[in-house]
Amino acid sequence: MSTGRPRQRLHIERLDLDLRGIAPETAQAIANALGPALARQLAQAPRSAQPAPHVDAGRLTSAASPDPAALAGRIARRIVARSTGET
Repeated sequence: MSTGRPRQRLHIERLDLDLRGIAPETAQAIANALGPALARQLAQAPRSAQPAPHVDAGRLTSAASPDPAALAGRIARRIVARSTGET
């Protein structure tokens, strides 16, 4: 069953995450959750991601002990928004 919408792909050659102040185990869990979070966000994006040599997703504030899946979701939303031109 197809929705008629082509599957989106986003090639990320390098990703820099500054997770200073977050426990190493939590930071690793965030990194592990980021791929699936990006896939979900791309599937929901109203427009396709556009090729770009550099996408700066900016800064997000976070508690020192964030929920890894929730923060990965916020990071993914920001990356997809910037790569699709949604700001």
